Amino acid sequence: MVSKNGIKKLVKVNTVSEVMLDGEDGLSASLSSNESGYPMYNINVERGFYTVFELKRKYERQDKRIILDSDFQRESVWKPVQKAELVESILMGLPLPIFYFNQDKHGRLIVVDGRQRLTALFEFMSDKWALKNLKVLAELNGKKFGQLSPVVQGQIEDYQIQAHVIQPPTPDRIKFDIFDRVNRAGTQLNKQEIRNALYQGNATELLNRIVKTEEFRIATEDAFIKNARMKDRYLVIRFLAFELYFQERLMAEGKPYLYKNDMDELLGLSMEYINTLAEKEVGHLYDFVLGALKNAIQFLDKNAFRMVRANGARSPINMNVFEILMHLMSRLTGQDLAYRDRIGYRIEELKGNSEFQESIGSHRDNWQKAELRFKMVDAILEDVLSWRE
Repeated sequence: MVSKNGIKKLVKVNTVSEVMLDGEDGLSASLSSNESGYPMYNINVERGFYTVFELKRKYERQDKRIILDSDFQRESVWKPVQKAELVESILMGLPLPIFYFNQDKHGRLIVVDGRQRLTALFEFMSDKWALKNLKVLAELNGKKFGQLSPVVQGQIEDYQIQAHVIQPPTPDRIKFDIFDRVNRAGTQLNKQEIRNALYQGNATELLNRIVKTEEFRIATEDAFIKNARMKDRYLVIRFLAFELYFQERLMAEGKPYLYKNDMDELLGLSMEYINTLAEKEVGHLYDFVLGALKNAIQFLDKNAFRMVRANGARSPINMNVFEILMHLMSRLTGQDLAYRDRIGYRIEELKGNSEFQESIGSHRDNWQKAELRFKMVDAILEDVLSWRE
């Protein structure tokens, strides 16, 4: 059914409990057995010592130097008794488990492991809660930080925590593996969830804004309504990353970036680039993606972003099909609706092509395979341009 504004309305909502992407194996955070490691000199993890007062000061600066509120951190909030026991442990001089930080290129510390502990300490030092149920230092029960003696306050402020700090130029692939190892006790994170923490700013806000639009929901047929695990953002950043790459807007060491089959590097560099853009330029990227999504709704049939299985079953959205068709949709205009059926035929012909199918099979992020996919979809665009004449 189509509404007055030309946007298709879906009657049935996808109720699948876990969202899947065709080819999502690349989202696994830990290094797979077929991935070659990086030389040790590229891994830069140093031990650091910080006082609680120093970290709180970094957190409260206008240009925050420590990031606590990472979207990838999904664990439940600590209970009051856990917070109070943490303060009591500090006052007893007990060592705390090691913290893990990632230091970005701007010197900010992003908390990989230890967010709940730091949040509890910062809130206590801001008089947001009082100690209670302490067993060893029971005389402090009922007191907030401001009600403690200066000596006790100093014990908390001067307490030194030990942290392992992942520093540049440690490659993203290694960071993902470190995140994965540190967080194995809880929900294992995928690469996009970790990337969302590493590159907070314009990029994460842009992706979040796009995937919450009605256009994205309809174009992807409600595929990401439940348990997306940021796979929706992964789709969009892959599309944007290739577009930025083709436009030579990504730079490395003062020269246009050359893609070397490392998708994690490409996506990280793209998010880093978007974070440097002015608000107006970020708005242009938003409009660019929304325009492509609107065209996808107008031009593409149901299941357009999916491959048809041999048994005819409905497959998950294919990320490679999504990025190339969005590439095509971003270049169509309203006048091209006259060729809608021809475009649809050419797309189905492409999806049935054995070379194309090979390009989205194993090693799909190899540059030769990616380049082949985009050349094949550009051939459809050339046909459309010839029809316009």
